[in-house]
Amino acid sequence: MKLALANVVRSNYTAQILNYLTEAGEDVALIASNKVNFPTVLDEEECFVEVAISVVKKPSDECYQEREDYIRHCAEVAEKKAAKAKEAEEKKAKAEAKKEKKE
Repeated sequence: MKLALANVVRSNYTAQILNYLTEAGEDVALIASNKVNFPTVLDEEECFVEVAISVVKKPSDECYQEREDYIRHCAEVAEKKAAKAKEAEEKKAKAEAKKEKKE
């Protein structure tokens, strides 16, 4: 994709995201030609969310592969987290059983 066309695509999507967030009631603003940010508060802590829009010049196969790789990565992380939680639960159950046996 030529740079001029990529700039048009990026500009259009940046405008769409800016409009969407504005209509959603966010105090959103451009901070660069391809970036917007807006403040938010969670648990009385203020922070800013920043959204950057970029157009990549990679073959579509690579882009689809990145999606699949990320899905696989997330599944692996979730699996490890579940195993760790199960292990912690088993350890807790053993400790409680040992405590009851002592009593």
